[in-house]
Amino acid sequence: MAPTPFSTWSHARSQGIAGGWRLAGAAAVPLLMALVALIVYETGGTSTAYLNFILIPVLLGAALFGLWGGLAFGLLAGLLLGPFMPLDTATGAAQPALNWLTRTGIYIVLGGFSGWLFDTLRRHSERLLEQAYNNPVTGLPNRESLEQYARQLMHQADAPQAAATRVFVISLQMDNYPDSIGALGFAAERPLLRSIAERLQAVAEPAGATVFHIHDDHFALILPHRSRKETLAVTRAAIECLQTPFEVFEIPVYLGAHAGVSSFPFHEQDEPTRLLTKAWMAMHEASHSGRRYRSYNRRSNEHSLYTVELLGELQSALDDGQLSLHYQPKVNLASDQVMGLEALLRWEHPVRGRIAPDRFIPSAERTGLIHSLTDRVLDLALADIARLRVEGLDMPVSVNISARNFLDPGFADHLLEKVRVSGLPPCALELEFTETALMADPDEVIRALRRLTEAGLELAIDDFGTGYSSLAYLKRMPVTTLKIDQAFVRQMLEHPVDEQITRASISLARDLGLKVVAEGAEDAATLARLRDYGCNAAQGYGIARPMPLDAIIAWAHDRGLVPGLCPETDERAALKRANNR
Repeated sequence: MAPTPFSTWSHARSQGIAGGWRLAGAAAVPLLMALVALIVYETGGTSTAYLNFILIPVLLGAALFGLWGGLAFGLLAGLLLGPFMPLDTATGAAQPALNWLTRTGIYIVLGGFSGWLFDTLRRHSERLLEQAYNNPVTGLPNRESLEQYARQLMHQADAPQAAATRVFVISLQMDNYPDSIGALGFAAERPLLRSIAERLQAVAEPAGATVFHIHDDHFALILPHRSRKETLAVTRAAIECLQTPFEVFEIPVYLGAHAGVSSFPFHEQDEPTRLLTKAWMAMHEASHSGRRYRSYNRRSNEHSLYTVELLGELQSALDDGQLSLHYQPKVNLASDQVMGLEALLRWEHPVRGRIAPDRFIPSAERTGLIHSLTDRVLDLALADIARLRVEGLDMPVSVNISARNFLDPGFADHLLEKVRVSGLPPCALELEFTETALMADPDEVIRALRRLTEAGLELAIDDFGTGYSSLAYLKRMPVTTLKIDQAFVRQMLEHPVDEQITRASISLARDLGLKVVAEGAEDAATLARLRDYGCNAAQGYGIARPMPLDAIIAWAHDRGLVPGLCPETDERAALKRANNR
């Protein structure tokens, strides 16, 4: 098989001393020795110190040709300054045999030792070079090799005299690698990675591609001088070859894979790391979208950069007063009075203006920042609840809680301590969470929920019907309210299926003894139909849009409050009466 562009480049890179330099050295070393011999003769013979200059070409020969070169040039140096070189050219006195034989032996030993030392250093440097450019497990070239090779190909493609060409990078990652290693242990890692490498090489070599092992289960392929159609064919073949289970410890292990593709110069990028990054981004986009592979999309890159910037700025927003809460009322459908509020987060950025919650909350949930964000929202909500109760609006306010908050073992106690310090009755705060909060660790989350309800807080399942619904979990959860997602309520009058789902959800909640709140009620006809189905309450633009605290206070006073929602404790009521006297 003809050598690939990478093998040619890699071979050239790995050559320690090129053949041309060795040839030049083979000619230069004897010439230097002859020059030293001439100097010694012209300056009076071996009785002068100039004869020690002969060590320079000996060491040079040892450096170029190693052990055997050092021995050979040591012997040659000894002979040049040996029996034919007089001790003193003025008198013509010859050297004693012991003199030049001893010196020749010293030159041979020094040349041989130096050659061995240079050979050892060369082998060590080759090992270091191997480690620097290859993965120690699979033996495949690593990320450093990829970047250097890609840079060379990109320079070739950019050369004025170069024919039009493209360089494609395919980034591959396994679907089920962490779970497989977690189940089989790290002893399975090496054979599994080597099997992956073998399969990818079997696909890459016939196509003239090169496989690189970036890290763990992340691999990449580079295809120079190929069309997009050929590249996608190789991508599909690479993914397909990884679908067959691997045999590890006589256990069939299914991994699967997803991939991303980027190219130069199509994506106008002159930096190999960015080229690999774009393939990596496309790969993760494929994973999140459920596709086998995706090509890089510039809009995705801009969105990712925007998200990273927002997360960095969100940390400052937590401390700079940029975050605030607006409130949307929940209205009792029987009396048309207010029965509670939902707190909705708003971010007023000093430069970007108002940023919608769906632009930063999902990203915060994927990081530890969601804990600080939830903490800030709870502080704002508790302060506003205290203000509401001063205004005579003794009703619960609901706050949305992320699934990741419930996975924090100290979250429930931390929240209850906040409520205790605020002096508010526990019923003043309601927590809303989606069904997905249970998926990571159902038992742990349910224990936290029970801890909260035992302390007097109310719980509501938000967006019911759109998450990982499970009646078994619903039966176990100590919730008091079920909120039907607006995706069903908003268009229930136009779509019979949405209406049937809404009606069934209301019936299910009532049979389980839960209150029902319909989200997304946007007109009087929808409110009337919900009322006919026995829904307890509704919220949506048909009732009121979210509004700041002062506005919701005025709105709630005009609309009226359902009595007895969350009365003060006896001690707090007595304290309030004493303060009013």
